[in-house]
Amino acid sequence: MKWHNKFIPSLYVKSIKEIDYNFLKEQGIKALFFDLDNTLIPYDIDVIPIDIKEFLEELNKDFKIVVVSNSRKKRVSTASAILTNIPYVKFSRKPLKFGFKKALKLSGVKRNEVAAIGDQMMTDIYGANRMKFKMAILVHPIKQKSDHFLTRFNRKMENKIIKKIKKNNIDKYNEVLKAYAESK
Repeated sequence: MKWHNKFIPSLYVKSIKEIDYNFLKEQGIKALFFDLDNTLIPYDIDVIPIDIKEFLEELNKDFKIVVVSNSRKKRVSTASAILTNIPYVKFSRKPLKFGFKKALKLSGVKRNEVAAIGDQMMTDIYGANRMKFKMAILVHPIKQKSDHFLTRFNRKMENKIIKKIKKNNIDKYNEVLKAYAESK
Protein backbone atom coordinates (compact mmCIF):
# COMPACT_ATOMS: atom_id res chain seq x y z
CA MET A 1 0.00 0.00 0.00
CA LYS A 2 1.31 3.43 -0.92
CA TRP A 3 1.93 5.69 2.08
CA HIS A 4 -0.65 8.30 1.06
CA ASN A 5 -3.46 5.71 0.97
CA LYS A 6 -3.35 5.53 4.79
CA PHE A 7 -4.81 9.06 4.82
CA ILE A 8 -7.91 8.10 2.83
CA PRO A 9 -11.09 8.01 4.94
CA SER A 10 -13.76 5.35 4.54
CA LEU A 11 -16.21 8.17 3.94
CA TYR A 12 -16.62 11.91 4.25
CA VAL A 13 -19.65 13.74 5.66
CA LYS A 14 -20.18 17.37 6.55
CA SER A 15 -21.04 16.73 10.21
CA ILE A 16 -21.48 13.97 12.77
CA LYS A 17 -25.25 14.32 12.37
CA GLU A 18 -25.06 13.36 8.68
CA ILE A 19 -23.53 9.94 9.35
CA ASP A 20 -25.84 7.00 8.63
CA TYR A 21 -25.51 5.24 11.98
CA ASN A 22 -27.87 2.44 10.92
CA PHE A 23 -25.45 1.68 8.09
CA LEU A 24 -22.61 1.56 10.62
CA LYS A 25 -24.56 -0.96 12.72
CA GLU A 26 -25.16 -3.05 9.59
CA GLN A 27 -21.37 -3.02 9.02
CA GLY A 28 -20.79 -4.51 12.48
CA ILE A 29 -19.68 -1.28 14.15
CA LYS A 30 -20.13 -1.45 17.93
CA ALA A 31 -18.04 1.55 19.04
CA LEU A 32 -17.67 5.13 17.86
CA PHE A 33 -14.49 7.03 18.76
CA PHE A 34 -15.19 10.75 18.33
CA ASP A 35 -12.50 13.41 18.14
CA LEU A 36 -13.35 16.46 20.26
CA ASP A 37 -11.97 19.65 18.71
CA ASN A 38 -13.67 20.75 15.50
CA THR A 39 -15.53 17.43 15.35
CA LEU A 40 -17.83 17.82 18.36
CA ILE A 41 -17.05 21.44 19.31
CA PRO A 42 -14.90 24.24 17.88
CA TYR A 43 -11.63 25.03 19.65
CA ASP A 44 -13.07 28.28 21.00
CA ILE A 45 -15.94 26.60 22.88
CA ASP A 46 -15.26 25.01 26.28
CA VAL A 47 -18.24 22.69 26.80
CA ILE A 48 -20.13 20.30 24.56
CA PRO A 49 -23.51 21.94 23.79
CA ILE A 50 -26.74 20.32 24.99
CA ASP A 51 -27.83 19.24 21.49
CA ILE A 52 -24.53 17.37 20.92
CA LYS A 53 -24.70 15.91 24.44
CA GLU A 54 -28.19 14.56 23.76
CA PHE A 55 -27.14 13.30 20.32
CA LEU A 56 -24.13 11.40 21.73
CA GLU A 57 -26.11 9.97 24.63
CA GLU A 58 -28.76 8.72 22.21
CA LEU A 59 -26.02 7.08 20.10
CA ASN A 60 -24.60 5.59 23.31
CA LYS A 61 -27.71 3.38 23.50
CA ASP A 62 -26.60 1.52 20.34
CA PHE A 63 -22.82 2.03 20.37
CA LYS A 64 -20.04 2.37 22.88
CA ILE A 65 -18.98 6.01 22.59
CA VAL A 66 -15.52 7.28 23.55
CA VAL A 67 -14.20 10.82 23.04
CA VAL A 68 -10.57 10.53 21.89
CA SER A 69 -8.77 13.88 21.90
CA ASN A 70 -5.24 15.17 21.51
CA SER A 71 -6.12 18.04 23.87
CA ARG A 72 -4.91 18.21 27.45
CA LYS A 73 -6.81 16.93 30.49
CA LYS A 74 -8.39 20.25 31.54
CA ARG A 75 -9.86 20.93 28.09
CA VAL A 76 -11.19 17.41 27.54
CA SER A 77 -12.52 16.90 31.08
CA THR A 78 -14.23 20.32 31.06
CA ALA A 79 -15.77 19.77 27.62
CA SER A 80 -16.87 16.22 28.41
CA ALA A 81 -18.13 16.84 31.95
CA ILE A 82 -21.66 17.28 30.62
CA LEU A 83 -21.70 13.75 29.15
CA THR A 84 -23.25 10.84 31.05
CA ASN A 85 -21.61 7.41 30.80
CA ILE A 86 -19.32 8.45 27.95
CA PRO A 87 -15.61 8.10 28.73
CA TYR A 88 -12.82 10.12 27.18
CA VAL A 89 -9.15 9.76 26.38
CA LYS A 90 -7.13 12.96 26.79
CA PHE A 91 -3.76 13.76 25.22
CA SER A 92 -4.16 10.72 22.97
CA ARG A 93 -1.27 11.72 20.69
CA LYS A 94 -3.06 10.77 17.47
CA PRO A 95 -1.94 9.52 14.95
CA LEU A 96 0.06 7.37 17.37
CA LYS A 97 -1.73 4.27 18.62
CA PHE A 98 -1.53 5.06 22.35
CA GLY A 99 -4.88 6.87 22.76
CA PHE A 100 -6.77 4.58 20.42
CA LYS A 101 -5.54 1.52 22.36
CA LYS A 102 -6.79 3.12 25.56
CA ALA A 103 -10.17 3.78 23.91
CA LEU A 104 -10.33 0.12 22.82
CA LYS A 105 -9.86 -0.95 26.44
CA LEU A 106 -12.52 1.49 27.64
CA SER A 107 -15.01 0.28 25.03
CA GLY A 108 -14.27 -3.43 25.24
CA VAL A 109 -14.60 -3.96 21.48
CA LYS A 110 -12.31 -5.25 18.74
CA ARG A 111 -10.60 -3.07 16.14
CA ASN A 112 -12.88 -4.32 13.39
CA GLU A 113 -15.90 -3.08 15.38
CA VAL A 114 -14.77 0.57 15.57
CA ALA A 115 -15.54 3.65 13.51
CA ALA A 116 -13.27 6.59 14.33
CA ILE A 117 -14.73 9.99 13.50
CA GLY A 118 -12.72 13.18 13.20
CA ASP A 119 -11.97 16.34 11.23
CA GLN A 120 -8.26 15.81 10.44
CA MET A 121 -6.72 13.45 7.92
CA MET A 122 -3.27 13.84 9.54
CA THR A 123 -4.35 12.71 13.01
CA ASP A 124 -7.81 11.12 13.11
CA ILE A 125 -7.94 9.33 9.76
CA TYR A 126 -4.30 8.33 9.56
CA GLY A 127 -4.38 7.11 13.17
CA ALA A 128 -7.58 5.11 12.64
CA ASN A 129 -6.18 3.51 9.49
CA ARG A 130 -2.94 2.65 11.29
CA MET A 131 -5.04 0.93 13.95
CA LYS A 132 -6.89 -0.97 11.20
CA PHE A 133 -10.29 0.14 12.47
CA LYS A 134 -13.27 -0.92 10.38
CA MET A 135 -14.00 2.69 9.40
CA ALA A 136 -12.31 6.08 9.51
CA ILE A 137 -14.89 8.82 8.95
CA LEU A 138 -13.80 12.33 8.02
CA VAL A 139 -16.10 15.21 8.96
CA HIS A 140 -15.78 18.81 7.88
CA PRO A 141 -14.22 20.95 10.65
CA ILE A 142 -16.90 22.85 12.56
CA LYS A 143 -14.99 26.15 12.70
CA GLN A 144 -11.63 26.00 10.98
CA LYS A 145 -10.83 29.61 11.93
CA SER A 146 -10.53 28.44 15.55
CA ASP A 147 -7.77 25.91 14.71
CA HIS A 148 -4.56 25.98 16.74
CA PHE A 149 -1.20 26.52 15.04
CA LEU A 150 -0.33 22.82 14.74
CA THR A 151 -3.75 22.02 13.29
CA ARG A 152 -3.35 24.79 10.69
CA PHE A 153 0.02 23.26 9.76
CA ASN A 154 -1.59 19.80 9.51
CA ARG A 155 -4.27 21.17 7.19
CA LYS A 156 -1.58 22.54 4.84
CA MET A 157 0.09 19.13 4.80
CA GLU A 158 -3.31 17.55 4.26
CA ASN A 159 -3.77 19.61 1.08
CA LYS A 160 -0.53 18.18 -0.31
CA ILE A 161 -1.62 14.65 0.53
CA ILE A 162 -5.00 15.19 -1.11
CA LYS A 163 -3.22 16.28 -4.30
CA LYS A 164 -1.04 13.15 -4.13
CA ILE A 165 -4.12 10.94 -3.69
CA LYS A 166 -5.87 12.69 -6.57
CA LYS A 167 -2.86 12.06 -8.80
CA ASN A 168 -2.30 8.43 -7.79
CA ASN A 169 -5.73 7.15 -6.81
CA ILE A 170 -8.33 9.17 -8.72
CA ASP A 171 -11.11 6.66 -8.05
CA LYS A 172 -10.75 6.93 -4.27
CA TYR A 173 -10.34 10.68 -4.56
CA ASN A 174 -13.61 10.98 -6.51
CA GLU A 175 -15.41 8.52 -4.25
CA VAL A 176 -14.41 9.96 -0.87
CA LEU A 177 -12.24 13.09 -0.94
CA LYS A 178 -13.48 15.24 -3.80
CA ALA A 179 -16.38 16.75 -1.82
CA TYR A 180 -14.06 17.42 1.12
CA ALA A 181 -11.34 18.99 -1.04
CA GLU A 182 -13.89 21.22 -2.76
CA SER A 183 -15.42 22.32 0.55
CA LYS A 184 -12.14 23.73 1.87
